Amino acid sequence: MKRALPDADTVKAAIDTVLDEASVSGRRPTVTAIERHLGIPHATFHRHYADLIDTHFRPRIPVPRAGLHTDRPQTAAAKEENLRRLRQENADLRRTLALYEEAIRQLTLENGALRSGATVVPLPARSRTSPQART
Repeated sequence: MKRALPDADTVKAAIDTVLDEASVSGRRPTVTAIERHLGIPHATFHRHYADLIDTHFRPRIPVPRAGLHTDRPQTAAAKEENLRRLRQENADLRRTLALYEEAIRQLTLENGALRSGATVVPLPARSRTSPQART
């Protein structure tokens, strides 16, 4: 049993509601919000109400104001701080990765030994002094 689709006036009222809610919340109105409000799947809504989207919805979407742009140009000091932080995070991630590589290596050796029926001998942890010491 198929549900009857809403008439054009109901869809226009839903569009008006979504536009009002978006203006109050400060968010951009979307076609998806209209579809959710009406409980209609996207393809069905687009198939039956594309003309209302073009004539009643899109022209009424407010243009974003240039003054509210959030990506402000960073100062040189802020850029340098961001680069320093990212480099530190990168170094930390490399150290963590090296630890996990070692753990996986040891687990692989132990797994191979257990599968072949050999005795598992715990290996001492390898220590890596620094990335520059590798050659």
